[in-house]
Amino acid sequence: MTDHDEVEELLALGHESRSFEIKGPGNLSDGAYCAKIARAVMAMGNLRDGGLVCLGIDEARMTQMLPGLDDVQLVEWSSFDDVSDKLARYSDPPVSFRVQPFELSNGKKVVVIDVAEFDHVPHVCGRDYQRELQKGMTYVRPRGKPESVPVPSSLEMRELLDLATTKAVREFVARASGAGISLDGRESVAEAEQKAFHEEAVQAWGQPSEALQKIMDSGHTDVAIRPGPFNAQRIAPARLHPFIEEQTVRLRGWPVPYTDHRIPVERYGAWIGQTIVPQIVPHFEAWRMCSSGQFLHRRVLATDMRDSAQLEPSDERATGAVAVWDVLFYLVEITELGARMATALECETVTFDVVLNGVAGRQLISGDWDRELHASYLMKADRLQATQSIGRAELLSKPREVGVNIAQEILGQFGAQLPEQVLMDWQEKVLTGR
Repeated sequence: MTDHDEVEELLALGHESRSFEIKGPGNLSDGAYCAKIARAVMAMGNLRDGGLVCLGIDEARMTQMLPGLDDVQLVEWSSFDDVSDKLARYSDPPVSFRVQPFELSNGKKVVVIDVAEFDHVPHVCGRDYQRELQKGMTYVRPRGKPESVPVPSSLEMRELLDLATTKAVREFVARASGAGISLDGRESVAEAEQKAFHEEAVQAWGQPSEALQKIMDSGHTDVAIRPGPFNAQRIAPARLHPFIEEQTVRLRGWPVPYTDHRIPVERYGAWIGQTIVPQIVPHFEAWRMCSSGQFLHRRVLATDMRDSAQLEPSDERATGAVAVWDVLFYLVEITELGARMATALECETVTFDVVLNGVAGRQLISGDWDRELHASYLMKADRLQATQSIGRAELLSKPREVGVNIAQEILGQFGAQLPEQVLMDWQEKVLTGR
């Protein structure tokens, strides 16, 4: 779910993006305005991971965050049932979304429609509306210019078909696995290949910087996603940047990894990367994408980046905290990223190597007052690790379950025995709203 700071940072960019569109204020009862919103929402629904449509901001005054919705418009667009009824008239199948009202730091009010990607088949316009909508059209968000338009070329059509095909493949794999049919060619990547991946990672992280050192000096996760078998030339260097952007995960709105277009990508031949320092949204991370297909990510614990009474340790002996949701949601996003990479690279296996660093003296907490832990879990070790190699077919059939299993392994090292179903239900509620 998108939060207040993320909306303001997106507006501060001063321009729309492929997954973020703004619309000036208008009433739900205004047919032409609703048709424009329906067009934007359908296009976001046809985009991998969906996107956000922010109502109440004019494009010319985006950075000033003006003019905002009036009170009547805010109430109208905050009603999910009323908005859903209006938009469902135009989209076949109906778009899945959530509505979130926000008051911005300048006092102006907006509503953000958080749109999910389509479930099985793309959204097609089911009704004409003057010059805004045409029945039978499929609206998308092309790469070149951030706008909601009918499919403009074979490139966008291919991308849409690829997304639909990926969903169909995952559904097939899930059904085959449920029927006891194995589609995996082998169980794990050989030890020699793991050594090659490790040496590549050492080189990729070998360029020091002050910002990277700050991450290393903080509590942070250190993740490697390794597609097997090892192939040092799996991705051409010129394709590394577009490749990682194409696989980016936005299950909670904020992208993993975050690629910042305001700073240059660092290029070192066989790998590229960025180190992202906090601006408006409290996140601090560094990522590397290697030509072998290995992806590396270091990220300061979100528990430490947010000021909330829910994130304080309850045990007076603790020097800090680690929230269950911080580990759980992040690893679910990481395994989804691995599943997308596995699909694109057609690799045989994927290995997830996860390390939680800087946790000595910390207490494992829920981080959510609605889901309290009933014991004090203090950690003496400074470093916790979990590694899991999984066949591509199994990963594609249940990426979120894999993420929950890896999180369970990390949380278990604190001494917590949380039922797997509890963790599954928790991530399902946050990621889908159900």
